[in-house]
Amino acid sequence: MARGFSLFEMVIVMGIIGLILGGAIYSMGRIKDSAAVSTSRQDMTSFASALEAYKNIGGKYPSTSQGLEALLKRPTSSPRPRDWVQALDDEEALFDPWDTKYKYEYPGSKNPSRPEIISAGPDKQFGSEDDMSSQKEAQN
Repeated sequence: MARGFSLFEMVIVMGIIGLILGGAIYSMGRIKDSAAVSTSRQDMTSFASALEAYKNIGGKYPSTSQGLEALLKRPTSSPRPRDWVQALDDEEALFDPWDTKYKYEYPGSKNPSRPEIISAGPDKQFGSEDDMSSQKEAQN
């Protein structure tokens, strides 16, 4: 005599599968946040290298008003670099993983002799606890 699953047994199995999938989806969200933080740190390291090259070629870091755009387009305002080479290919590089434009400040808040790159972090608001700074990262 063939015996199938009862409706109750099917509901239990579907519930277990739902719990497993829910846990996996939750874990993936945390992995995505971790990846975004890592990407932002890598971006800041890349910007730091590009800004050093800019200074070596042009003589000075870009001003706060020129910002990171000075790596994309030759600045027309003072201080103008004596020589210039494009360090970024497109404007998308100026945005963090949360789709907020990186903030550039020179002089930096912790080390005034170096520029500071700031990401607003997951909340997309500058001046909050989750902000990431190239100078804060260097201090830790």
